[in-house]
Amino acid sequence: AHDAENTRGAVEAAVQMAVAAGQLPDPVLKVGLNNVPTDGPDKFSLTRESMTMRAVSVMQEFTRSDKRRARAARFEAEAASADAQRMVGMTNVQRSAVAAWIDRWYAERAAALLASHEQPLSLTLEAANAAYRSGRGTRADVLSAQLEVQKLRDRENENQAALDTANVNLTRWIGTDASRPLGDPPTLAVPDRVAQLAQNHFDGVPEVAAAQRDVALAESEIRVADEARKPDVSLELMYSQRGSAYSNLASINVSIPLPWDRANRQDREVAARLAQATAARAKAEMIRRDTDAVVGARLAELRRNLERLKRYDNATLPLTNAQAEAALTAYRANAGSLQAVADANHRVIDTSLERLS
Repeated sequence: AHDAENTRGAVEAAVQMAVAAGQLPDPVLKVGLNNVPTDGPDKFSLTRESMTMRAVSVMQEFTRSDKRRARAARFEAEAASADAQRMVGMTNVQRSAVAAWIDRWYAERAAALLASHEQPLSLTLEAANAAYRSGRGTRADVLSAQLEVQKLRDRENENQAALDTANVNLTRWIGTDASRPLGDPPTLAVPDRVAQLAQNHFDGVPEVAAAQRDVALAESEIRVADEARKPDVSLELMYSQRGSAYSNLASINVSIPLPWDRANRQDREVAARLAQATAARAKAEMIRRDTDAVVGARLAELRRNLERLKRYDNATLPLTNAQAEAALTAYRANAGSLQAVADANHRVIDTSLERLS
């Protein structure tokens, strides 16, 4: 929230500066006392010497309209750049909130999945006790089955810690709403919006948009530096009052700066701005390419995992469940070992968590 306020303030400041930069500079009021004698019979007299004058003048610099427009455009570009950075910050918060939501969703589903395996392990423990009482099993088998139950509880405790952490992280991003039950997860499919972003060369991605705004800002700096090479004219109107025996005087002065060392000053500033714009364009292109690569890699991963998900649902999970049931049935019939039952149960749990992941 603080970052958003700071960025919003930067945008507003740049907007206000854009308006100010489009105006003429304030006029300058000058008041002077000129040519006062410092020795002789008229020493420090303000009326007896004809050269002595009390002067007041107003000077106005007439900044060229193109230069003022360039300066205003520069601050408008700065406002756009700051607004783009604000969108980057907001998007990062949204991404972090989404990641925290998914972490909690995963931990909740994992908790339900682990809880669903308590009954199969209880059945295994019952089978071990029955075999031990009938003389077909050993005390070691009973202890081994009890150990498997404890291992499951340990995994449940570990997952509960992950769930608690996910709740803390989600609260960080969305506040007290994190205590509410989670809604349905998004559809597991390739989003149509991703294809739209790719068609527009990812212009809608906040980081890419911000980089483009930085390029526009750098280019506006070039225009400001180029316009700065052209001098502005200042006009001064002065009224001078002399002693009563002499006439008062009026003067008009025109001032024009002389860029005598343009090659080492104005031209070098333009060159510096050109270099900055080149760097901004290179950065924007790098961000665009990185975005293209990341999105492409994530899409490939998503498509691959959707295929894997079908395979888990259609073959892998049914096979591991059937294997666990067969191992337990064989143990009850004294045709298999308890270790085989434990291994099969481990595979069911691990495979189920892999599918969820």
